[in-house]
Amino acid sequence: MVITKNPDDQVDIQYENGAALIDIQSPTGIGSAAFELVSGTMPETMMLRLHLKGLEELRLTSTQNRISASIPSGEALNPAHQTLLLSATETPLLPGHPLWMKIEIVSETEKKIPLEEGYFEVTLPQEFIRNAGKTFEIEWIDFYR
Repeated sequence: MVITKNPDDQVDIQYENGAALIDIQSPTGIGSAAFELVSGTMPETMMLRLHLKGLEELRLTSTQNRISASIPSGEALNPAHQTLLLSATETPLLPGHPLWMKIEIVSETEKKIPLEEGYFEVTLPQEFIRNAGKTFEIEWIDFYR
């Protein structure tokens, strides 16, 4: 089950070979979606496709973890700035950390922000998926206004 904050946001989930592909279209560029697994187990692999022009903030929240990533406007995709929030203290995450999110721009044209065509593809960390249990939330902001 998926509940979006904005009624215009669209979330489509496809399952293939034990993996979940979550495609998010957000006309306003700011939104959130709460996910609840009603039966079965969480897939081991989950990927987001965020159709946004930028990625000022992406936040994944479960009962165990809250991680965020940011690719400020005008910067190259890598490295993305990622943090883990533990007991109200933000700690930087580095590649190789079990909660690091792999983020790529998928586009047939130039891969720069603002993204004119394509989407951000985010692989959710397996550690986050394992710790999430049956519920988690995704929040996104394309650009701060």
